[in-house]
Amino acid sequence: MLELHLRSGQVVAFDGRIFEVFNPGRPSQRLHIAHLGELDIAEAADGDHEVTLDDTDVTLAFAREEARARARLLAAIADAQDPPARLAR
Repeated sequence: MLELHLRSGQVVAFDGRIFEVFNPGRPSQRLHIAHLGELDIAEAADGDHEVTLDDTDVTLAFAREEARARARLLAAIADAQDPPARLAR
């Protein structure tokens, strides 16, 4: 289980199958890994990143200092989306 508390106030939880996002002042969102499309990663001039989940209205805001957490989350999602590749390692 991976749980991230971002400086943006968002909380992200991912257990390898279910992806949950808790946004301040908004309803939580829960998605199955099979329903996550491509990830759009945009970098700002200050080093912050936004990760948008394709076909959803979910955008995660990562501060520059959260680069390691962002990398861990993206790697976990990639592993979950491609289990045969993970088993081949």
